[in-house]
Amino acid sequence: MTQSVIPQPGMWFEHALNSQNDRPALYVITKIADPGPTALPQIHYQRLGATPDDRAESIDADLFDDIVLRWLTPEEAVRAEIHARYHPGTY
Repeated sequence: MTQSVIPQPGMWFEHALNSQNDRPALYVITKIADPGPTALPQIHYQRLGATPDDRAESIDADLFDDIVLRWLTPEEAVRAEIHARYHPGTY
């Protein structure tokens, strides 16, 4: 778990519970959904290397800190964004 940060769309993080082939699981927050009348806000996120057809995952906002191993540095986030933009479906 990391220090508490207010998640915003476009922020990149390393997932604490998922990894693939000994690579860190890097994800970007795609949106923060407004809560329904009885639900908590949902944070939607997608894995680096996902294709446009892949569904984003989501989690209740109060549980989000539990899945963040660490936030990517600004330099790492730029590299991840470039990779996601120019090489979708690969990682």
